[in-house]
Amino acid sequence: MPDTSIIDTELPARLLLIESRRDLQQRLAPSLAEEFPQTPVMVDVTAGRPAVELMRNSAFDAVLADLEAIGDLGAETDERINRLARAASGALLIILSEDAGISVALAAMRAGAHDCIGKAISGAALTRLIGELARRHGKTRCFTRSCPEPETATIVELPSPSIPSMRDLVMPMWRQEQRIIEDAIQQFAGNVAMAAAALELSPSTIYRKRQAWAEMDTKRTA
Repeated sequence: MPDTSIIDTELPARLLLIESRRDLQQRLAPSLAEEFPQTPVMVDVTAGRPAVELMRNSAFDAVLADLEAIGDLGAETDERINRLARAASGALLIILSEDAGISVALAAMRAGAHDCIGKAISGAALTRLIGELARRHGKTRCFTRSCPEPETATIVELPSPSIPSMRDLVMPMWRQEQRIIEDAIQQFAGNVAMAAAALELSPSTIYRKRQAWAEMDTKRTA
């Protein structure tokens, strides 16, 4: 496996597309130039085994794989995704599936994917998702123009002037939920997708909650 840490950060990101119909590159191309500082290099293969062979000698920043196209890696969903995830170590792994229901998404993320989405997603929405995941997982080479560096929320416990003694005794429900989710993310070394799978939530739910908590903290400290 090549060492991705020595790659020049000024080079464009590299995306590996694994799909049988070869239409994903065409769908992504119009939006990439608008979202990324430098238009990523896209490499297209049609099956899982050629992709695994390619990743033995080439480094990629993100891998987008059609679940059906990687069927040659195993009969079961978790088996094929796990093999791909091991080969794509260090890269974002996004699975596209006709059935992106909660059970399939959870299986994909438990097997090592960062997200699992429906094939019908538009190119622009997929580009935004790549940028969001890159920002969440510290893949700086994939940062988009429209995704600013997230600020760390400052958590300040302020007693309510009307019920100071009760606030000292009971932590608000939203704060307890925040602690549980943040602890889970820490347990998975910052991997929101894995934490979401363990908590039986979707990654997007965690992202929305974290944004809401940050806004609440900002209002409380203003």
